[in-house]
Amino acid sequence: MYDRSSSFCATFFRAGIIPEAIPYHSYIVSTNRNAYRTDIDGLRAIAVLSVLFFHLHNSLIPAGYIGVDIFFVISGFLITRIIVREMEAGAFSFAQFYVRRIMRILPAFLTVMLVTLAVGFVLLLPADMRDLAASAKYAVFFASNIFFARDRGYFDAASDELPLLHMWSLSVEEQFYFLWPLVLAGLFFAAHRFRISSSLACRKLYAGVACCLILVCFIWTQFALEHAESRQHLYFLLQARFGELMIGALAAFLGQPRSTRWTGTLSLVGLALVITPMFLLTKMSMYPGFNALAPCLGAGLILYLGQCNNYRHTWTSKLLSLKAMVAVGLISYSLYLWHWPVLAYMRYVYGRYALPVSWQLTASAAAFLLAWLSYALVEQTTRRRRVSFAHAFSWFYLLPVAGMMAFFNSPMVQSPSAAGSDLALISYGSDVCHGNFDKHCLRGDPAKPARVLVTGDSHAASLNAFVDVVGRSEGWSARVLTGSSCSPVFGFNEQVLPPFARIPCNELKQYVLANYAKYDAMVFTSFWAFQLGWTEDAADPAYLAKLTGTLTTIAQTIPVYVLSDVPRLTISPFRLAHFQKMGLRIDRQPSDEADRANLEIKRAVAGIAGVKWVDLTSYFDRFSQHSLYDGLPVYFDDQHLNVYGSTQLGRFFSASQQLLP
Repeated sequence: MYDRSSSFCATFFRAGIIPEAIPYHSYIVSTNRNAYRTDIDGLRAIAVLSVLFFHLHNSLIPAGYIGVDIFFVISGFLITRIIVREMEAGAFSFAQFYVRRIMRILPAFLTVMLVTLAVGFVLLLPADMRDLAASAKYAVFFASNIFFARDRGYFDAASDELPLLHMWSLSVEEQFYFLWPLVLAGLFFAAHRFRISSSLACRKLYAGVACCLILVCFIWTQFALEHAESRQHLYFLLQARFGELMIGALAAFLGQPRSTRWTGTLSLVGLALVITPMFLLTKMSMYPGFNALAPCLGAGLILYLGQCNNYRHTWTSKLLSLKAMVAVGLISYSLYLWHWPVLAYMRYVYGRYALPVSWQLTASAAAFLLAWLSYALVEQTTRRRRVSFAHAFSWFYLLPVAGMMAFFNSPMVQSPSAAGSDLALISYGSDVCHGNFDKHCLRGDPAKPARVLVTGDSHAASLNAFVDVVGRSEGWSARVLTGSSCSPVFGFNEQVLPPFARIPCNELKQYVLANYAKYDAMVFTSFWAFQLGWTEDAADPAYLAKLTGTLTTIAQTIPVYVLSDVPRLTISPFRLAHFQKMGLRIDRQPSDEADRANLEIKRAVAGIAGVKWVDLTSYFDRFSQHSLYDGLPVYFDDQHLNVYGSTQLGRFFSASQQLLP
């Protein structure tokens, strides 16, 4: 007999939904007993290692993110098998189901959350700490996927420094854990409602429902990916992943297959379906959608065939059951939790996605060490403890979350930084003619009429203070007119620019064309690497020819002074100042992008009569790591001088040479 007390099934017996004359197990899919399978830990090892290598550098395994999908399939299989087994025994209880989920998931999850927040409080700038706190609020309520779906893509460059980005997948699984037991209860009720008493008939019903859900979810996801204006947000959502979880559930519903001579071959096919797409797809592939079908079906096939009596003798089973694979699989949950914060913080400190090999090896070692400690000291200590639902929910969720919420909303997290209120450090000036003509355009000696035109894109705008200092020193005044991403050469194709920049760029271009002859000289500079098309952003493909043609034309009327571009930083100067205060000094490989672009422009203008090249790069050696002066940042991002830095550059320049005769 089975125990009907305090179980999910007892409700149906007491309500008379299930006739007592009919054995309860006849309504439930007959599955293999819930024995431990080492090959599943081996499959987990493949999943977590593919994710780890992909996150170390996406060139190692171009589509290693597929490992997350493999985890989803495994979760769908195991959770369905557990619930079905307990329903079959008449022992399923929602309370006990969620107690096990709490004790399995939350201790390690909360440990990683607390350590990540503590490190972030010390390491991150105030604004970045507030962003971390915002993402953590959603993470503790298992809604990270919704949070990240709203404003960023998984593969965005800025996402590499978000310590809790990986929590989106845990949110998907937790949402599934809330929803799926209810769906199974509905399936159970439907089986009774339609008087389906045969085990085989129940199996067909549940498998049929799972197949329908798989088809609907994958077709909907593919359609949404193909027709969405921005498909990045779909990557995170439960509805785009539910079909993957259902493939695992289908493998559980189908029960134990008969052993055949094809078991080994089919399991190898499944393994190939899992691994091959990891090297054929890339982060640019449309995903998940139909591209996720092969690896998920491969994982589902392995899980299904693993129930065969002769499976353990196959090459797939032997490979997945290797001690090293099983060992990694056992710590896979903790390894997944720890590896991303380690990498995110390392990238935050180093300032680039591509970490040196030594840093990657250090990150891997740290992730494995933390994962092993977490598994041994946290997971193993808590997962088998027998506690009530009220105890588990209160001590392992409510109290920690309440403490974190108080921390998130505390003044030490929410108060703005001092640097954030200093316009001289966070901008190139608010009252400048950048994309407009109606603000303060004049710089230099205010007693002199504007006889110099200074123009270019935002890199020219960042020299407003430089022009003001040099103009006052040399006794002239200039009109500084600039536009975002706009280098106003004649015939410049502003249609390649973002929509917001096109009209201002056209107006600036027309102004320069119509008015340059009214000035005594022109000063011209731009973000040369961008204008030459060397960055990821779109640029005018004929820019260099248009630049030389424009300078040749203007120089026939007035002299032109072309300034070198500023060095591009490898890391935010505010971070660098913060790290220096902490005593954290890191050797980073400097970018040579600006040097190469300056050389290209210098060669292009060298032979044009009336055009003078002015090199400012030597003055940046006076800034600490090209970024700080007297401990303060001279840039407000990685490529634009702030008012403070532009002013210091002007003083250095005026003390040693003259810009205009």
